[in-house]
Amino acid sequence: MRAAHLCLALSLVAGCRRGASAEPGPPEDEKWIARAVFDRGEAKVVEAKPQLIASPIATGGRIAFDDQRVTHVFSPVSGRVTRVIAQLGQRVQKGSSLLAIASPEVGSAVSDEVKARADLVAAQHEFDRQQRLFDAKAGPRRDLEVAEDNYRKAKAEEERALQRLRLLRAGRVDAVTQEYTLISHIDGRVMARNVNPGIEVQGQFSGGSPTGELFTIGDIDRVWLFADVAESDLPEVRPEAAIKARVLAYPDRLFDGRVEWVSPTLDPALRTARIRCSLSNPEGLLKPEMFASVLIARPALMKLALPREAVERINDHDFVYLAAGARTDGKLVFKRRLVDTPPTTLGPRDRRARLASEVFVPAGGLDAETVPILSGLAEGEKVLVAPAQARLRGPDEASLTDEQFARGKVVTVPVQEREVADVLTVGGRLAFDDLRVTHVFPPVSGRITRLLAAPGQHVKKGSPLAIILSADLGSAFSDELKAKADLIAAEHELKRQREMFEVHATAERDLQIAEDNHNRAKAEYQRATEKTRLLRAGALNSVTQEFVLRSPMEGDVIARNANPGLEVQGQYTAGGSVPELFTVGSIDDLWLLGDVYEADLPFVRVGAEVQLRVSAHPGRNFRGRVDWISDTLDPVLRTAKVRCVLKNEEGLLRPEMYEVVTIAAPARRAVTVPRDALLRLGDEIDVFVEQPRTNDGRVTFRRRAVVANERFPGDEVPVLAGLQPGERVAARGSIFLVGN
Repeated sequence: MRAAHLCLALSLVAGCRRGASAEPGPPEDEKWIARAVFDRGEAKVVEAKPQLIASPIATGGRIAFDDQRVTHVFSPVSGRVTRVIAQLGQRVQKGSSLLAIASPEVGSAVSDEVKARADLVAAQHEFDRQQRLFDAKAGPRRDLEVAEDNYRKAKAEEERALQRLRLLRAGRVDAVTQEYTLISHIDGRVMARNVNPGIEVQGQFSGGSPTGELFTIGDIDRVWLFADVAESDLPEVRPEAAIKARVLAYPDRLFDGRVEWVSPTLDPALRTARIRCSLSNPEGLLKPEMFASVLIARPALMKLALPREAVERINDHDFVYLAAGARTDGKLVFKRRLVDTPPTTLGPRDRRARLASEVFVPAGGLDAETVPILSGLAEGEKVLVAPAQARLRGPDEASLTDEQFARGKVVTVPVQEREVADVLTVGGRLAFDDLRVTHVFPPVSGRITRLLAAPGQHVKKGSPLAIILSADLGSAFSDELKAKADLIAAEHELKRQREMFEVHATAERDLQIAEDNHNRAKAEYQRATEKTRLLRAGALNSVTQEFVLRSPMEGDVIARNANPGLEVQGQYTAGGSVPELFTVGSIDDLWLLGDVYEADLPFVRVGAEVQLRVSAHPGRNFRGRVDWISDTLDPVLRTAKVRCVLKNEEGLLRPEMYEVVTIAAPARRAVTVPRDALLRLGDEIDVFVEQPRTNDGRVTFRRRAVVANERFPGDEVPVLAGLQPGERVAARGSIFLVGN
């Protein structure tokens, strides 16, 4: 027992001696560094001095069309689209036809103008006659004023009718078929098309709500970039200032441009001003609606600056260590101080990395050797550029001893650049080829008496599809006959009045009335004849009042929405909804429309092979080719439309099938890392990059956000941004470094 107490007392004494000899460490906000470290060049002290710092203004923006290089095409008339002439991606000239619309407004506009002109001639004759009578004091002023009022009204009505007709003649008008052809008003490419054959469109000037734009025509050889600049940065933004922009699809490429315009007003909520920049885009890589990060050049400024190694980031704040004297043992003391640096100066630390198709990559370009200090430091103060072993380890760093590293829980591999044969997987929808399908509507109102074509039947152009019993036929032909009789009677009366006037057997007024009646009768006959010509496009029987609906093209009857006895509303009659009776076309070739994310656009090429698998035929691969890529992005989905053409001779594919599509991407050189090296932490994709060993031999790693294509199949994953070939990353066991 006594021996045990003696051992306990000896151990306590030894412990006290060890505690007394142990040197206390520095406080959390200080560093103590021996002078020998400075003598070996492993650390140094620098003085804060003003330097000329070129610090661009960083902001975000959006790519848009140059307004002078684009036009949005709307329909000026209401009607039904009969033909789509211009295809997506097609180059069109000014005046090129885009589509044809069958519209009753065409015929009514022509006949209204003819009638208004006849009324104007009649009103002018009466006004001239009353003026002569009044001058000869043979007529009262009241009759002259009435004639003048009627003349002015007729002139205004004729001008209105002419304006309407001029508006239609901005396109091409066929008064016989009542077809309006919409044309392009500029040279360019068909960027977007929101119309298909058979759809009803509402005209801009027809009353009611217009359909919306049918085509976007333009080019993107030069584009605009709109960005928002903070109020505090506005004094340093000038027109003609150089800018650099970067977009997600091309993270390693900078696009040069110039500021063209700075808004004179501020957004009252955001406290920012809008600027417009112009960028040359000869390769067409920049597409409207792409988001971009922007660096706006400004004059170099004299600011306090320090070497980048002097600034440490701890918990999203920047610190430096200022010289604060020396200890009695000769070690120099440095105290920590919070400083303010520009938000983009330390670049990668602020990056949020996500899936390639979701991320917006900052422009970067600010990784200079010096860091501007905005506040927290005075000129002449001395700052530590810390050695590796003395630096505080931030939350993005981890270190291992040789013993821990040797246990093999963490394995590092070099980042390599290699050939990557990629494929893209997107959703796609099958659709008709617009040039190989037509939608057939009834031109007259009536009742279907017989159906002459069955679903699946092959029909030739002009083959009968259905017979419609229609009162429109009888009224149209009777109107024509009546108008012809009225015209003949008016011609006879005009001839008689002219003969009588030549022998002075009648008054000039009677001759003018006859001429006016003849003009009105001629206009009415023209209107009635145009309507019957339109009806004669199909076969008809004016006695039985039966109209034969015919196929406008050769193909198969893909769909039929008609039954005997069905009442239908005609295209050229007012009111009601016009039903589609037949769909005639071919599905030997189909379109596959897919949506490709912005980040994947550089890897999609026209002509790339496409493979489609459908659930209805799980053992079959259907192949096709990409034949068009949209020049614009969907502003909501952040995707571009891609059109592919697929052969379908067996008829196994159906329009409106929605399936998964794989698009072959060209082989490219890309930086790759093992899939195990990627860590998804929150909404970031991170890797741990090996750093130089510290002087005490520890292996250190720093967490870095990267942009990686996680959807890429296989064990090696391409990294789009954030790593360089030759760097080493933790490939296995990187999860153990989190929080270490």
